[in-house]
Amino acid sequence: MSSPTIGSTTPPASILLVDDEVAILDGLRRQLRREYTVHTATGGAAALEVLAAEQVTVVVSDMRMPEMDGATFLSKVRTRHPDVGRILLTGQADTQAAIAAVNEGHVFRFLTKPCPPETLFDAIGSAVEINRLATAEKELMASTLRRTVEAFIATLSLAQPVAFARSQRITRTATEIAVQLELEDVWEVEVAAMLGALGSVSLPASVQDKLDAGRPLDPDEAEMQARVPHLSRDLVSAIPRLESVGQAIGWQRARWDGVGNGPGVPSGEDLPVLTRVLKVAVDFEQGRAARPNVQDTIAVLQADTGSYDPTVLAALARCHGEDGHVEAPRTVQIGDLLPGMVVFDDIRTAAGVLLVGRGNVVTAQLVQRLENFAAREPLSGPILVTGGAA
Repeated sequence: MSSPTIGSTTPPASILLVDDEVAILDGLRRQLRREYTVHTATGGAAALEVLAAEQVTVVVSDMRMPEMDGATFLSKVRTRHPDVGRILLTGQADTQAAIAAVNEGHVFRFLTKPCPPETLFDAIGSAVEINRLATAEKELMASTLRRTVEAFIATLSLAQPVAFARSQRITRTATEIAVQLELEDVWEVEVAAMLGALGSVSLPASVQDKLDAGRPLDPDEAEMQARVPHLSRDLVSAIPRLESVGQAIGWQRARWDGVGNGPGVPSGEDLPVLTRVLKVAVDFEQGRAARPNVQDTIAVLQADTGSYDPTVLAALARCHGEDGHVEAPRTVQIGDLLPGMVVFDDIRTAAGVLLVGRGNVVTAQLVQRLENFAAREPLSGPILVTGGAA
């Protein structure tokens, strides 16, 4: 059995023992408590409550228990807590049922009773190590993916400042909604909002300017704009682990009530929550371009019965409060810009070239871009920002 390294500050792994015989649980707990944090439960229902409340690495369950047998219990564990390692203890007479449990519940290992302590310890140690490696890989992949997406977006924002300034405003709104809804994977909402504008690179600058100013599009321009979600979906879906995000982006125009969604496009609760949040954030941004008052824009969305998930709309309203208060902008010099500030109005050169669109969050790269242009040509007006240090 693998043991924690002496002097290591890593806390011991947490395991859950499930058996309807208290004496067996007490015996196993005494044997394992020096190596692990041990939780116990006398049945499947009680064990599921422990899993909902505690961070558990491995579950060891007996097969024969009243009300819910071990195979059924571990199948539920797999559904609700897929990262938890699952070990099944079974008698010789239950071998076929144990094999079925391995197939249906993806049990890591099943052991026959009576099981020598060394065998059980080795199985638990292996399950803990596999969990540790899987968790580390997942965290690394999530971090790498997020940083790759951010670098990608930062680079594209330099080439399409109007589209990606709009994307940042949408991302901020979508993130605020996700936090209000207490969604578990807020990062997926952020990524979907950031990458949802990728297809906008296909739009001519004149169309970008119309969208940014809230001016109506002619039929040809509207058709171009209608293709943007599908272009974004195709680009994003090609990135590993972002297939579901790409699908959500492609459905971002789908209505909550399903009217006009087209074949194969879901509605209501079947719409991914990413899609529902993204639709509200995108339409809120479009509304703000035409009518700057926050509460007026929210009222227009609320009046469009059937387009939006009411829960998501309510979260948007909570984000802005009843008075729709917006922080007053202040004027700063380029040298006063700090990361985290938000650009309040477009920054252009005296010749009218857009350098940074409103809503962009200040970064070191953004400041460098402004310094490079300002060294050759003056800006058209003052720099207005909100947030950051006053």
